[in-house]
Amino acid sequence: MRDTSNWLSAVASAGYSAKTIMYSMLGLFILSSVITAADREKATQEQVFVTLKSQPFGQVLLGILIAGLVSYALWRWLQSILNTESLDMTKAKDIIMRVFLFVSGLFYFGAAFLGAKVLIGGHTGGSSSGGDSKGEQVSQQLMQYQWGIYLVAAIGVGILVFAFMQFKHAYKADFLKKFEQDKLTGHKRKTTTVVGRIGYFARGIVYLLVGSFFVVSAIQSDPSEAGGLQQALQTLTQQTFGLYMLAAVGVGFIMFGIYCGFEARYRRYLAEACKPTTPF
Repeated sequence: MRDTSNWLSAVASAGYSAKTIMYSMLGLFILSSVITAADREKATQEQVFVTLKSQPFGQVLLGILIAGLVSYALWRWLQSILNTESLDMTKAKDIIMRVFLFVSGLFYFGAAFLGAKVLIGGHTGGSSSGGDSKGEQVSQQLMQYQWGIYLVAAIGVGILVFAFMQFKHAYKADFLKKFEQDKLTGHKRKTTTVVGRIGYFARGIVYLLVGSFFVVSAIQSDPSEAGGLQQALQTLTQQTFGLYMLAAVGVGFIMFGIYCGFEARYRRYLAEACKPTTPF
């Protein structure tokens, strides 16, 4: 059991380290977009991969990041399959959480796959064909089917629920329960609390906008209304004090990256009920 705990810790730690890089770079791209609107298109996962690849030893750096993303996807699947959080399968919310963990793994594996395509030269960081966002492309494909509008609406509602979960984490700081309490003490706990709250709130803002895009797309039967991170950033800039809001989101993403760094170092990888016990 101790060996199991050790390799779970190694896999998860590598994954959270990769998230630290992803969110920190996305935050820096968002902050740079406050200065020039042209940089706003760089606030994507693909541009993170392209930027890393363009650095000295970039292919090595990108390869390490891809390995980390694969590790995080594997960790999410293990969380779901092994029930590392000791979720109660008689409760609907815990069943939904296990499904969410598995789906989350799929998304991060998809991010790793995109990174691999950039690594081998399949992507160059340009925009998608026709200027359509990925959210718009997904919505457009789904709406070709009779049930597509309902699925697009369901996706939007699901993202909105996820957004409000981020706000809940930011308000209650309940994410601290995921850490080894005897290790996360003093200034480390205070720092984790601050960066976690700011980071989760920033994520909540972005997911709130993205979810709204999908819901509006379904209501109006218009795939062009759907959008992702770039569309959310563009929407923010169109508001009063938009550039300040955009800068705040950028800082929030960087804070979330730092928070993921604390997760990589101090997170609890097995719930109490799953922890190995001393035989004597």
